[in-house]
Amino acid sequence: MSTKQTREEITIRKTMMYKRGAEMIKALENCPKEELLPLPIIPAFNDELGKWEFFAEEQKKENGIGMLEKGDMDLLEHLSDPDVSYKIQLKSCENNLFHAVIEVTEKEMVTPVEVKDSDTLEEIKKKIIKKGICSKEDLKRNIDVMKAHRCPEELIRQILLRYRKFEKSISVPKTFYIDPDPKSKDASIFALALLNTLTNSATIFEGDKSVGKNVCAETLAMCLNMPYYMITFNRGMTADDIYGTKSTDNSAAELLTEELADAYLQVAAGNREIPATVEKAAKYEYLRAKASSVSIVQEESCLVEWIKNGGVMCFNEMNMAEANFFASFTNQLTDNTGFIDIPGYGHLEINPDCILIGTQNADYTGVCEQNDATMSRFGCIQFPYPKSIKAQLEATVGKDRLDKAYFKQTDELYKTLYAAVTKGMVENSCLNIRGFIRGLKGVAQVPGLSTLKRQIEIHVIDTCPVDDRLQLMQLVREKITL
Repeated sequence: MSTKQTREEITIRKTMMYKRGAEMIKALENCPKEELLPLPIIPAFNDELGKWEFFAEEQKKENGIGMLEKGDMDLLEHLSDPDVSYKIQLKSCENNLFHAVIEVTEKEMVTPVEVKDSDTLEEIKKKIIKKGICSKEDLKRNIDVMKAHRCPEELIRQILLRYRKFEKSISVPKTFYIDPDPKSKDASIFALALLNTLTNSATIFEGDKSVGKNVCAETLAMCLNMPYYMITFNRGMTADDIYGTKSTDNSAAELLTEELADAYLQVAAGNREIPATVEKAAKYEYLRAKASSVSIVQEESCLVEWIKNGGVMCFNEMNMAEANFFASFTNQLTDNTGFIDIPGYGHLEINPDCILIGTQNADYTGVCEQNDATMSRFGCIQFPYPKSIKAQLEATVGKDRLDKAYFKQTDELYKTLYAAVTKGMVENSCLNIRGFIRGLKGVAQVPGLSTLKRQIEIHVIDTCPVDDRLQLMQLVREKITL
């Protein structure tokens, strides 16, 4: 990825209605010559007046400094593009006209693969590798995963057409999502999730604990060749947790040195013969004025980074969030307007490569039912308990760490428990796939220290309701001999 930098000058007219402008004039008088005022200027188009308006530090009415007098309006409109970062600083002021400098840095991203309708999958793969979008090894891995989930070639082809480079690196999950029903003739869960990304549909992955919802989201991001982001929700979350916190900038106070203070005192006493001393005194006066005022800095959040750059965002445990709070930003993200208004940032364009996934457990204690307006913006894919967990256990624990009998017996026990749950004999808390994984890892960690039976008792059975434990342990004794 390369960048293109542009530097332009604009003129801003200050009028009586912009009181903050008077402060800027005074600050420029104290600013050393040939230096730009180190204070961010924010542009915003005023729809009522039909003109560009400028603000100091933050877009608030009381921070206004003036209207555009002269400058490239196309460039100003371009500043809202997600691949553009910019900095506007004041240079000087004459007759109520601020002269400002705009420095624009534009990311020149690698565009999606240019193909013809007649291009085959092999031709698309060659173009991806040639453009440096994805390595040959990583591309093969991604395609192999999609094929393992019974994705048809046309689906894989359309997914590869969207490949491009991102600023953030692509994350690879420790374990990949495994098809829970590989013999089914219906489309796989993973294939359906990929299909939804092609139609830009936000999707909820719904199911009980440890059925692979989050692993599926991570594997999806890898196969899409996109960076992965995640926010885990709870009832106590605030806007700062989502949009980023604000802090005060004390950098000006930190630059006030004894040397500058001494120069200021010399000039105040009438010693103006040495130009360097006068310049240091001016710098001291400027920094002191800036240090006396509060400068607010907005920390960029995970959500804002995703909105600007694109990728896969997982709203983990989304129904743990309070419904109105969750709707306040999610509805904007999913209403297809292409933008969102965020406090501290204003109007943000949503990168077209933003993929939104939500995960939730439907009937758990403490969850919040989201409102109809929010739910209507999502599709929902149900994640059932798999009929067998042998492949998942081997992939997660490592099939070479234990004799195959350990995986076979654990899987047989899981199938027995699954049947008991289906018949209503016990609650589904015993289908704790994470617990089975921890148990097998415990056996493998220090060979001979603990039996598989004991590890399953610790990590699965004793985490279930007390009333079910005797019956569950009887099933463990029948199926586990190791």
